[in-house]
This record gives sequence, C-alpha cells and structure tokens, in this order.
Amino acid sequence: MNGYFRISTTATSTNLELFAPKDGGTPVKTGEIISYLTGKTIPYDAGSLGKAIDVAATKDTTVTLNMTPCVAISESCEVAISPDKMQATVRLYCASVGGKNLDAADIKSSLAARGVSYGLKEDVIADIIANPRYCEDILVAEGTAPGESTDGYIEYLFNTDRRQRPTVLEDGSVDFFHLNVLQVCAAGQEIAKLHPSVRGEDGKALDGSIVRSREPKEVKFKYGANIHVSDDGTTLISDVDGNVSLVGDQVFVNNSLTFEAVSTATGNIDFEGSVVITGNIDTNFEVRVKGDVTVNGVIEGAYVEAGGNIIVARGVNGMGKAVLKAGGNIIAKYLENVTANAGGYIQAEAIMHSNVSAAGDIIVDGRKGMLSGGHATAGGMIEVKNLGSEMANDTIVEVGLSPMIKREIADLRNQAAEKQKTLDQIMPVLNNMAMKIKSGAVLTDDQKKYVGQLMGVQKTTDEELASVMVRLAELENAYNVDTPAEVKVKGTAYPGARVCISDVSMSVKQPAKYCKFVKLRGDVKLTSYD
Repeated sequence: MNGYFRISTTATSTNLELFAPKDGGTPVKTGEIISYLTGKTIPYDAGSLGKAIDVAATKDTTVTLNMTPCVAISESCEVAISPDKMQATVRLYCASVGGKNLDAADIKSSLAARGVSYGLKEDVIADIIANPRYCEDILVAEGTAPGESTDGYIEYLFNTDRRQRPTVLEDGSVDFFHLNVLQVCAAGQEIAKLHPSVRGEDGKALDGSIVRSREPKEVKFKYGANIHVSDDGTTLISDVDGNVSLVGDQVFVNNSLTFEAVSTATGNIDFEGSVVITGNIDTNFEVRVKGDVTVNGVIEGAYVEAGGNIIVARGVNGMGKAVLKAGGNIIAKYLENVTANAGGYIQAEAIMHSNVSAAGDIIVDGRKGMLSGGHATAGGMIEVKNLGSEMANDTIVEVGLSPMIKREIADLRNQAAEKQKTLDQIMPVLNNMAMKIKSGAVLTDDQKKYVGQLMGVQKTTDEELASVMVRLAELENAYNVDTPAEVKVKGTAYPGARVCISDVSMSVKQPAKYCKFVKLRGDVKLTSYD
C-alpha cells in the first residue's frame, strides 16, 4: 500500500497525518501533498511540512499545518484518462476526520463527467469503496483494444538466398558445373503464393466511440515475362522452363540466350533474361541483362552488368578497364585489374590489383587464395588464404559498417535522447498546471502564456522525435549495426596490407600466419584464427 495523508483538526489547529507505505508501496509525494493543500486553500509551513514528509517515508507522523481549525473535508478522487482514451484511473484522497466518504455512485459520476461511459470495472470500483487505497492510480475502466491486423505477404516457393556458395573441390578449385546458384523451374510450376491481408476487429474507447483497427498493408505480385497469375489471384506460375530469381521485389523467369562470344560478331548485349557465353567477352564490349551472366571463357576489358549473378569460369583479365556489376553474386576463377561490385558475395581463387566491393562476404580461396593489391570492401567478412604479397604490394581491405552511416546512426540516437529529455522536463510542468486548473485555480496571464509556450515546444518536439525515429529505423533495418566484421587469413598476411574495420585501421608490419583481424576496444587487433 502506498503512503498517504489525512487532514485532522483540533479546537485550535489544522494538522496533517502522514502514513508510511506498507509492503513495498511508494512513499507519499511532496508535490502531491502541496497540490492538495493548495487546492483546498489550507495554509502550511513549508519547512515543517518537508521534514514531516521525509519522516513519513518510513513511519507514521503528524505535522501541524496552521493554528486555525478547518471544516471537515470529504473523501475525493481524481480521474485520469490515458492519451489513447482506452484506460481510466482514479486516485483517492482520504477524507478528514469527520469527513464524508465516497460511494460507488460518486466514482461513476466523476468518470461520467470525464466522458467515460464504457468499460467500467464494477468489481474494482466496489473493492476500492470497501477497501480504500489512497494516493494510488487504480484502473477502473478500460476500453476494448482493436484486434491485431495481419499484413499481406508473398511466400516465394524457391530459394531467394543469394548467399549460396559454389562447390569447392578437394584440390581447392571451384566446380563451375555445380554452382548451386541457379533456381530451375518448369513450365506450369507454382513459384510464389500471395497471402492476403486480414484486418482485425474494431475496438471501443472509454467514451463508446469506435477505435478502428490498423489498416493492414496490401501486397501485389511484381513479375516479368514468362509468368502468369492464377485465376484466383493468389499464385504466380511459370510459363516456361527456365531460371527463377528475385531481383528486389520482382520475380523473373528467364529462358537464357546463348552466344559463342561477345565480340564484333554480336556487338553489345542488352537482354531481359539471362545469357550464357561459351567463349569470351572481348575488350570494350558491354553486356547488360536482368538475369544472370555465365561466361565459360574469360572477360577482358568489358562492362558486364547483371540483375542476378555474374559467373566467369576462367576469370577476368580487366586490363584496368573491366567493370562488373551484379545484383547478386560474382564468382570467378580470378579477378585482375577489375572494378567489381556485388549485391551479394564475391568469390574467386585470386583477386589482384582490383577495386572490389560486396554487400556480403568476399572469399578468396583455392590453390592460390591471394588477395593482393587494390582495395576490397565487404559488408560482411573477408576471408582469404594470403593477404598481400611478399613484394609488399599496397593492399587495403575494409569490412563493417561505413563510418558515415555509423556516425549518422549515433547522431540520431543522441538526438532522440535529447528530445525525450526535453519532453520529460516539460510534461510534469504541464501536468501540474492541468491539476491546478482542475482544482479550480485561476492562472495569471503570464502563467497562461508560459503554458502556451510549453505546449508549443511539446508539439514541435514530438514531431521532431517522430521524424528522427523513422530515419533511425530505416538505417537500422538497412544496416545490421551489430553484425561482427572481421578479416580471416588462412595462410599469411604480408607487410603492405592494411585492414580497416569500420572507423579504425591497422597496417601489417610483420608477416602473420593463420590469423584473424577484429575490432577490439576501439582498435583493430590481430588474433589467432578460429
């Protein structure tokens, strides 16, 4: 039970009895007592009252407020309505000695005066009349919350995970005949199902008004050619034998084209599906497709862009001109003098003097397993056999969240904390003013102006906080801040290599074998390979 207070009188004085809390209750609050006395226009000595309140935290006590007896004071209650108008609480204040106690009708009348006509807890009201609990917020009415709505969603009936890896043979080479990256489908095969949204039942607020359930999000199929939707609109079906893939939120089924080479005989290629090139892609030619690009030969100084994967069986000799861009993964025997960017992972047996980046991992393994020269950036981890070379080539590898994104997330979190702090300072003042007005106090013009200013600050701060939280959620959803970032070296890390993790870096000074680079206590540290 919370601590509480009661007015008592003698022939010559008005006194305040203070009762200590029991069974873990909260001691009586200074502000609450002062607000009560002010509302009843009972004078008091602030010093004596403060000392008595301190004592009442642990034991019952009595303090004389003034030397004039006051009239009997009836038991009273304050009604508070939650901002969403779904909960009402009452807070009882004890009658003075000889004062009249409330009955259930009085409490219901107070609730009705605040517009509460639905969700009364009759048993709770009866209990607090029989067993009063003072200076405690007691839930006496509750609306019916709206039912939970279920958003529509699409279930894809094929593997959409772009992190699948090709098979690595016992000798360390990659088996390009079993890549595990294509999702084959047959004509007439179901490839996706639409699960429609379901709206929850409406609720009801304390005043009896309807509380609408959340409007669920609707989804629609997005798809390319060679696909149709079933008559009932719930299933996506392939029209052809082909390779099914998900690019963004759009489903494609590609029946691929095959070329012997991309050269003067073919010119540049721009295709909605996938292409297979049995030979080479010559220098200065371009290949742009929505699906996958599979090259059984080599890519020279060409531009290759794919919505899906880029697979190069023999490798890329870029001559400083080749550019590879893949929405999915890039898999090649080797990458040399290449600029490559992958929305998934990059895997090769060697990467030399290239500028490569991957949203996922970068894996350089196999017989050589060499990443030497250039700049490699991965959103996940980088795993190599050898980092750099004995020739001390300048080699930069970078993993983890970029410092720019990291700083923005930290700044947004600080902004949110500051704005919440502002609200925490404003709201008690506004609540106190509201209590004074409720008790019949008349505010001065200056007080009214001050309250208006605070309400303006509150509204602006609420809007700014909401905007900050939306942007923060966008970044935290797009970038997993807690994902561990590391660089693993199975063989040797050579001098000349520099490892960057987020906003810190480390240059390799001495050869290090079978090791791992991690961020530890604000620095890049060299540890043993796990």
